[in-house]
Amino acid sequence: MEKGKNLSFSKEVAETLGLECAIILNFFEENGLNNISSEDKLLDSINGALPFISPQEIQKSIKKLNQFNLIGFGQESPKKDYQIKKPSKNTQSRQIEMDWYPSDDTLEIIKMTSISDDFMNLKLKEFRIYWTERGQKKNNWNITFLDFIRREWAKENNSNKGLPYTISEKWFPDEDVFDILNLSDITRDSALKYLREFILYWKDKGTAFTTWNSKFIDHVKRRHMINVNMSNNEKNKEYIEPGKYTKDFKTRKNDTTWANEINLD
Repeated sequence: MEKGKNLSFSKEVAETLGLECAIILNFFEENGLNNISSEDKLLDSINGALPFISPQEIQKSIKKLNQFNLIGFGQESPKKDYQIKKPSKNTQSRQIEMDWYPSDDTLEIIKMTSISDDFMNLKLKEFRIYWTERGQKKNNWNITFLDFIRREWAKENNSNKGLPYTISEKWFPDEDVFDILNLSDITRDSALKYLREFILYWKDKGTAFTTWNSKFIDHVKRRHMINVNMSNNEKNKEYIEPGKYTKDFKTRKNDTTWANEINLD
């Protein structure tokens, strides 16, 4: 690769197989490396050109690309019997049903990742229940499910999974948090007003937890309740406390206009 040359890659490949695979595939095609006769020689060639990707990741990506016949060794052009694709959209908006199942295109994309069938089937049940109860209509349930399963798989494989960790300045609650707060009539915008103070408080404390989402929900509910009570107290004061006089005491004492309204006849 020429020094200073900008990298380019297929967005579809990056979304399906990962960013490293997309970069390596583009490098392979642009530099005509299909005539390299072995995986080891291809690995050596790419290692020198893409030093920002670890040799282990390059080797893993080469195996994955070769598995789906997107690259080959010692042939003029690899036989691509698999095409990177996105799940097709359904133009008709409809609610999801409990027997909904991802399309064949969607399942093919998922199979190209490391997501296990057991994990996908478990999350599919959760996905159906969540969206059935919400009753929302969409014309792209396959794409919605694909985004959902990728996020859930990333959480499942997070290095912090199951281990307590201290909060960081970039911490942000999961989307489920706002759905739960909505049940208490607390909007997303209202909840986010308390995010900064929440992070600063726990960052200063330095305590490690695995339940930051739950703690944020509790914090928002408490702060929201305090503000509601303060607002109600202020309104009550308007009825309890006397208003301010607009005239001084002497002027008010000598004012007899009130008597003009009394008819003694």
